[in-house]
Amino acid sequence: MIKGEKSNMGKTAKLALAYHNLSVTLDAGVGILRAFDMVSQGQTGGLKKAFLGTRESISKGGGLSESMKKYRRVFPEVDLMLIETAETSGKYPECFKMLSNWHEFQIRILRIIKSGLILPILVLITALFILPLPRLITDPDVTMQVYLIMALRPLIIIFVSVFLLIYSYRFFKKLRFLKYILDTIILWIPLLGKAVWELAIARFCFTFNMLNKAGVPILQGLPLAVNLTGNTVVAKVFQGGVESVQNGNSAFEGFSSKMPNDYRNLWEVGEETGELSKTVDKIAEISSDKADMYFTEFAKWFPKIVYGIICLWMIGKIFSGYSNLYQIPEF
Repeated sequence: MIKGEKSNMGKTAKLALAYHNLSVTLDAGVGILRAFDMVSQGQTGGLKKAFLGTRESISKGGGLSESMKKYRRVFPEVDLMLIETAETSGKYPECFKMLSNWHEFQIRILRIIKSGLILPILVLITALFILPLPRLITDPDVTMQVYLIMALRPLIIIFVSVFLLIYSYRFFKKLRFLKYILDTIILWIPLLGKAVWELAIARFCFTFNMLNKAGVPILQGLPLAVNLTGNTVVAKVFQGGVESVQNGNSAFEGFSSKMPNDYRNLWEVGEETGELSKTVDKIAEISSDKADMYFTEFAKWFPKIVYGIICLWMIGKIFSGYSNLYQIPEF
């Protein structure tokens, strides 16, 4: 292996590392069969099976993309399309490097979000066990079993609600109209909405640029990039560009006015000068940095909001308990 593996990495992190190693080994002149052999040695489970199966299929005369398509649960659709294009150009090292960078970017953003949620969740769980504690101490009718029910019941309700919310979102993604409503609501959330907006632009630009560099015609690459923005509201900003190109015009002419002017100007310069890859790279860099900044700010403020809610809740419980203890009459 070229890079040391980290223990307990997620599937996306392992895939990013595998792509990186493939890029390095292929760029060093190693044959594709040997490169897949070397990469598969550091894998486990489904990923190892996918790389070994791909290697076996190639050895029997199958194409790389054709062989990888047998494992669609492991390799995302955009990865397969990019690799299929790389077969024509022969730019496998560049292809796997771009894919590695893309997956690492997604991991970085997810890590920022998780780091901002861990502490608030721990505080919330602790608070749920502390709040009913006074009743366990002062009320002889409250047994340990009753106390645990009082503490765990709201916790179960919260986690079930979150699970249902995530499941509903994944289900609604199949229904375009409802997905559009949910995506709109997400964009309204302070800081998080701005982060999602910039991240969607970064996803669009990164995907388009990967396909563009791999030699995918703009008529094919642009619609795919629009579909992979991750947010249907932001996707509509770029949809007009697809129609503009189909009509024989420049893409920027069809982009919505909601697209930030600096991004639109960079895209326009790129199309006019023939340096679209460089300017789109710059847009992806700027938007990903902004997404990172907004996610970081959201991760910083979200715990404070949670702490504030918990404090208000605890104050209310304290006054309620004080009232019951001293039997303060209600007026």
